[in-house]
Amino acid sequence: MTLKMELVGEEVIKPSSPTPNHLQSLHLSLFDQFLPPTYQTVVLFYDKESEFDQKNLKEHIIGTNLIQRLKSSLSHTLTNFYPLAGRIHGVTVDCNDEGVLFTEARTDVPLSDFLGNPRYDLLQQLIAPSKVSDPGMWPLLRVKVSFFRNSGFAVAVGVSHKICDTTSLGMFICDWTNAAKGNVLAVNPTFELPIFYPPGDLSINLPPTMERASTLTKRFVFGSAKIKELKSKASSKLVTHATRNEATTALLLKCMMKASRSKADAIITQTMDLRARIPSNFLSGKSIGNLFFLPTLKENTKKEIELHDMVFKLRNNKKELDELIKEDSDEVGERLMSAMLSRLSEMSPEMETFVVTSWCRMPFYGADFGLGTPVWVAADSIDKTQVVLVDANDGEGIEAWVTLPEDDMFAFEHDKELLDVAST
Repeated sequence: MTLKMELVGEEVIKPSSPTPNHLQSLHLSLFDQFLPPTYQTVVLFYDKESEFDQKNLKEHIIGTNLIQRLKSSLSHTLTNFYPLAGRIHGVTVDCNDEGVLFTEARTDVPLSDFLGNPRYDLLQQLIAPSKVSDPGMWPLLRVKVSFFRNSGFAVAVGVSHKICDTTSLGMFICDWTNAAKGNVLAVNPTFELPIFYPPGDLSINLPPTMERASTLTKRFVFGSAKIKELKSKASSKLVTHATRNEATTALLLKCMMKASRSKADAIITQTMDLRARIPSNFLSGKSIGNLFFLPTLKENTKKEIELHDMVFKLRNNKKELDELIKEDSDEVGERLMSAMLSRLSEMSPEMETFVVTSWCRMPFYGADFGLGTPVWVAADSIDKTQVVLVDANDGEGIEAWVTLPEDDMFAFEHDKELLDVAST
């Protein structure tokens, strides 16, 4: 299947109210400075064919009403999320209300056809605007709304990883959908990351990671029944009740290491959101920024690891993080940053790097702009992130977007242990 896209329009959306003078500069934290300039993008798919007749579809979806509602509510939401409408200069965000990029497009493919075979290369066409975007400078937020033939549309929302993590993206979309329905904005975001992870010495350099050959990204679906089986296999006396994330992550990592052709030592890291772990008097649950921790595991890819052993190691990483937080809350940010830098400095260009991030339990399936909730949610795998986990549309299964070198992907997608529990 091919996806022919037609550009309808593209414009810059600015905040509906100017940003006050005292808020017009935001320093990037030390953590922000090290993160790659990429976009984290979620794509929300809506199908209204069963709820509207063709006349109403034309008026509410294919017509201008929805687009104008999205633009107006986006402008309103940016007044609270003002750094997203700014521009990065060096290690500072100039919150100058320059705006965000909004693109409207349409395709000749029905939504049902696209959802029947949602390839990653086709997904990219629903994400990329016509103008060149630089997540390291501007725009820091970009939106693309694509209408499918007959009915249905997709809303792709991408935010610069230099200033936001996935939880931040979820909070932004929550407020945007509230604004689109005329509701009061509920998030009241704060931008205190430079206080928690203070700006640091740019002379600090992390070791370069292994140069990767051409890669492929593919989706693997774990149904709820298969996840139940997987959790049972992944549990042991050491971890009696493996979570669905732990079990799925452990299997994916095991199969990725088996598929690796380099057979070098590997560094495994899994992002951990800090908002629920840090006491609220030190860190607001509504903080916007890259507020996560990156623990690491060093593994020998030549030696196959048992599923329950990997789960045990992943669980231990969580316990070690909890201990770091408990030691002394007054200096928790500096201590966590020091621990991350110490562990990441052990990396070398010869090592494989396996990164897993989970978008499960994020509020994306509740994103209602006034025409109902998404029928499907997809993630764009960011640079060097090899696994992104997303909820399936039933809320119980998991969809894994896996990025690997082409040769490794061939071995990975034919792994019997993986295919016993996952479909493509």
